[in-house]
Amino acid sequence: MAKIEIKGSPEELERVATFLANNNIKFDVVNDYGNHSLEDLDKYADLINKFSATVPEK
Repeated sequence: MAKIEIKGSPEELERVATFLANNNIKFDVVNDYGNHSLEDLDKYADLINKFSATVPEK
């Protein structure tokens, strides 16, 4: 399996994840365990929760 890594702000990640979900492309949003601000950590956690529920079954 190959991977694409998206680097950027939570807002950029959400744009990409929304595009993928709208086009029925299977993907996972995973924690990168990076050094992020507390505000960004909350945003990333929200994205993981939002898109883990909408990802089509593999």
